Amino acid sequence: MKETNNPDVALAWEWIEELDAWVEENGLCGYDRFDIKDHPLFRSMQTIPILRKLSSGCSELLPKFTRWVLRVKKTENPKAHALMAMGYLRLHAIEPEEGHIEKAEKHLLWLRSQRVPNINGWAWGYPFAYTGRGVHVPANTPVSVVTAIAGQSFLTAYQMTQEEQYLSAILEIAEYFMEELPRWQLKNGTLCFGYALKGDPRKVHNANLLVAEYLYHVSHITGENKYKEIAKPALEFSLNAQNENGSWNYGYWEEGDPSEKELHKIIDNHHTGFVLRSLYSIYKLEPSEILKEKILKGFQYYATLFSDFGQPYFAENKKWPGDIHACAEGILCPTILSEVIPAGHVLAVFVLRWTWFHMRNLKTGELYYRRYPFFTSKITFPRWGVAWMFRAIAEYLHHFHEVKERVERLKMQTIRWME
Repeated sequence: MKETNNPDVALAWEWIEELDAWVEENGLCGYDRFDIKDHPLFRSMQTIPILRKLSSGCSELLPKFTRWVLRVKKTENPKAHALMAMGYLRLHAIEPEEGHIEKAEKHLLWLRSQRVPNINGWAWGYPFAYTGRGVHVPANTPVSVVTAIAGQSFLTAYQMTQEEQYLSAILEIAEYFMEELPRWQLKNGTLCFGYALKGDPRKVHNANLLVAEYLYHVSHITGENKYKEIAKPALEFSLNAQNENGSWNYGYWEEGDPSEKELHKIIDNHHTGFVLRSLYSIYKLEPSEILKEKILKGFQYYATLFSDFGQPYFAENKKWPGDIHACAEGILCPTILSEVIPAGHVLAVFVLRWTWFHMRNLKTGELYYRRYPFFTSKITFPRWGVAWMFRAIAEYLHHFHEVKERVERLKMQTIRWME
C-alpha cells in the first residue's frame, strides 16, 4: 500500500487489501447470482414472467436459505479468476515489488487448466446452466463474455511481460472466436457475435463488443488484419444500435427470434458501462470522430443512471435495487473513460464512497449483493461481487493512486471530451 494524504485513495487501498484478504481466506468457490436458476424448480419458472419474478424475489430475500434448501452446489467461475488476474496485473504496474504478478499468474494458470476441451481454440463458460425463453445453455458451454474477459487478462499479461506463453494463449482464444463462435448475419450487412457456442440465439451488445474489442487488440498485436476485418461489421452493428438519448438496449430482436422480445428492450446500468468500455478500448487503437461522438453521447446518458451521491440506479427509470455489479462497473467504467472525459473521475469517486458505506458489512467487510429500500440481500458472490469490485478498485488505483486533491464537487462538471 502506497502512502497517501488523499482519503479516497486511502479508502481504495484499504478496501482492496480487505478484498484480497477475503479471497485468501475464502477462495473463489462459492454461490453465484445465477446458479439457483439452474435448479429444475427455478428453471421451470423462467419462461413465465410472473413466476420468474416470484422465484427471483424469493432467492434475493433469502439467498443463502433457498440455496441450502435446494442443495445448490458452490462453484468456481472462470470469470472470477480472469477478473482477479486483471486486478493483480493493474496493481503490479504501480507496486512491482509486492508480489502481485505471482498472484496474477496463479489465476492465469487456473484458467489454462480449466478451459473447455474438444473445441478449436481456448474458451470458458459458466459452471452452471442458464435458461430462458428460447435459451438453454448447458453448464461449461463456452460463453463469449467469459472467454473475452479471460482473453483480456492474457492480453494484459502479454503486454506487461512479453512472454511467449501469453501470446500463445491470446492466439488460441482468437481462434475460438474466429472458428467456433456463432456469428449472426444481419440484414443491413453487419453481424453480431453470438453469446454462447450453442443454445443462446440472443444478439447482445455487450457480448458482441467484448469479442470485437478482443479481436481488434489481437490484430494490433499481431499486425494481421484478418481479426479486425471480422470485428468491423460487429462494431458497426452496435454503433448503429445506439438510441437517440445515447443509451443502448441490452440486445437486438427481430421477427422470428426465439428469445424473449421484452428482454432486449432493457437499458440497465452495468451493461451500459460494458458497452462504453469496449468502445473506448477500440477507440484507443483506432481513433475516429464517429467513435468519439458515440462514446461521449453514451457517457452523458450513463451519468444519468447515478444519483448525485454516487448510488447506481439499476436501470433507466428504475432506482432500485442497488446492485454490487453496477457499483463495480460504476467505478471501473468512469475510471477508464476519465482518460478523455474528466467527469469520469468525479463519478468514480462518488460511486466508490457510496458503495463502501452502503454495499458492505461495515464490521466484516463482506460485500452485499443488492440493496432495496426496505431490505438488503446479504450474500457475498465471489464472481458477481468480490472479483468485479477487486478489478474495479485496482483500476481506480492504477489511474488515481498519485492524485492528491480530494474530489469535493457534488455535481460533475460539464461532460466533455478532453483533447
